[in-house]
Amino acid sequence: MENTKYDVIIGLEIHIQSNTQSKMFCTCPTHYFEKEPNTHVCPVCLGLPGALPIPNKRAIELCILLGIATNCDIEKEIHFDRKHYFYPDLPKGYQISQYKRPICSDGHIDIKDKDGKKYEIGIERIHQEEDVAKSTHHTEGNTEYSLIDYNKSGVPLIEIVSKPNIRSAYQAKEYASKIRQIVRYLNISDADMEKGQMRCEPNISIQEKGKWQLVDGKIFPIGDYILNPKSEVKNIGSISAVEKAIEFEVERMISEIEDGKTLIQQTRGWDANKGKTIFQRSKETADDYRYMPEPDIPIIEIGSEDIERISGELVELPDEKKDRYQKTYSLSDYDCDVLTANLSISNYFEELLAILSKDMDTVKAAKSASNWITGTLFSIANDKKIDINQDNIPKESLAYLILEFEKKILTKNKAEAILRESLEQKKDLKELIQKATQESTQNTKNLDSIIDDVINNNSKAVTDFKSGKQSTIGFLVGQVMQKSNGSADPNKARLLLIEKLNG
Repeated sequence: MENTKYDVIIGLEIHIQSNTQSKMFCTCPTHYFEKEPNTHVCPVCLGLPGALPIPNKRAIELCILLGIATNCDIEKEIHFDRKHYFYPDLPKGYQISQYKRPICSDGHIDIKDKDGKKYEIGIERIHQEEDVAKSTHHTEGNTEYSLIDYNKSGVPLIEIVSKPNIRSAYQAKEYASKIRQIVRYLNISDADMEKGQMRCEPNISIQEKGKWQLVDGKIFPIGDYILNPKSEVKNIGSISAVEKAIEFEVERMISEIEDGKTLIQQTRGWDANKGKTIFQRSKETADDYRYMPEPDIPIIEIGSEDIERISGELVELPDEKKDRYQKTYSLSDYDCDVLTANLSISNYFEELLAILSKDMDTVKAAKSASNWITGTLFSIANDKKIDINQDNIPKESLAYLILEFEKKILTKNKAEAILRESLEQKKDLKELIQKATQESTQNTKNLDSIIDDVINNNSKAVTDFKSGKQSTIGFLVGQVMQKSNGSADPNKARLLLIEKLNG
């Protein structure tokens, strides 16, 4: 039921681990997933006394690249700061981050709301920092203890902070999905949430309608209204959980206010098993972190030539691809969304289209390629749990299959059956197609005699048809298809049957 009394105000913080070979401030390798604990470490990422950080140039370039892709202003000087807090997973007692002067600021991206309308989400800042270590908590008998793996400590981390103009859990989910899509397109990160490469932390508040305003990206009360405090939700492990966590938190806040309770600013965790948020601690403010300039890293200057060079890494992004597909190939919104969902599928589609266009009209070829990819290929790939790529489904062979179908040499059912057989039994797709087309050609030549045979051996159905029972033709077509092993064109068989029966 739609809430009519309160506005939902959401800002989303997204952390992305960068695709670099080494960590943010040392040369330790970043590929720590499923490695032995504490094997990818050195004095720098362990925070040992006297160890000095050296910034990772590539990590900074990737941060700038994301800023360019999201329409941000790029800072000409990079300043690093120390963000102090004291957890076991932060060995130095501070995190090297950025505070007042982020690398990227004041950007935006567009999403689609539930009604399909375009909605702009503002980006307050994108800044560079280092990741922390990983803590795990254990219980043996009556003893509770924690272990820390520092392999993740110091991995380059990009933090994207949205402006608080997200108005629903659905919008937050779509925004997070779009950010993930962009960083994958640009190879900034794999953004695999199961591996901890992407984390989302929404900040949520509810305010009475008409009693607040948004000015320069900040929320202010109108008149003597007192703003309700916000809560931050952590430990969100999937894009869908972002939406669920926000929905739960909004309902919790409204319920507490309606019960006469006072909301407090707090940090909560998302419990996916219980489907609810859990109180963790009172929320810290910026002052609690005691930010100070990082004395061991000098100011890094970014020139216009640096930005121009990094801009050269931009590729055509999903929204641009979608617009081009719609204008050039007249594809539907659904087809474009599926085809641009990730870069590998988009590349596969365009390479397949290039092959088909040699023998077909380009618009028709695009629609045909789209239909096969979004329909048959996705269905088979999901069943077989395989990726749609050149190794699994060679584009040249698929194009050959599609062309044989378009020429009506193969029926859709037969073509799909060949494709499945190729993948299930690891047989060469082109050889299967050639065998099937030979059979189809032979069966087509024999279609006339097959139809005569069906008419001669189904006298009752023939009599029923001639007596006006038109539905009988379906049975007779089925008999033709059975005798042709499914290779005959059912429409052609139907027309020939009717012609002979009415002759």
